[in-house]
Amino acid sequence: MHHRRPKWLSVFALCMFLPAATCWALPTGHHGAVLTDCTDPRFFEETPASDAHVNRLERFSFTASDNTEPSSIKVQVNLKPVEITITPKRSGRFQVDARLPEPVVAGRAWIRVMGMSVDGCHQLHTWNVYADSQ
Repeated sequence: MHHRRPKWLSVFALCMFLPAATCWALPTGHHGAVLTDCTDPRFFEETPASDAHVNRLERFSFTASDNTEPSSIKVQVNLKPVEITITPKRSGRFQVDARLPEPVVAGRAWIRVMGMSVDGCHQLHTWNVYADSQ
């Protein structure tokens, strides 16, 4: 009779031979298994664009690649969570729209997007928009 080793035991054994920082940085998938190959999701087509100057920032949008797990997308502005609306596009990509609870009227708005691909890779994307109140 052949006994299977639990997956966690294999990961533990692997960690014994790798530097701690490397081992604990190994990506894991939805079911906790270590990933050997995955594709990062991408976030692009930001509106307003990176480093844009606007009178006030109330809304913004971006596109997420077709391999993005839509439920994993989280957005923050200046480290505060922002509610988003995700709309699938015909291309398979996702249109992500955000409306701030309070507009940014002066200074920098640091937009931070986090998400995961359907095969388990994590991605962080950031950009700045500057509000120049008049």
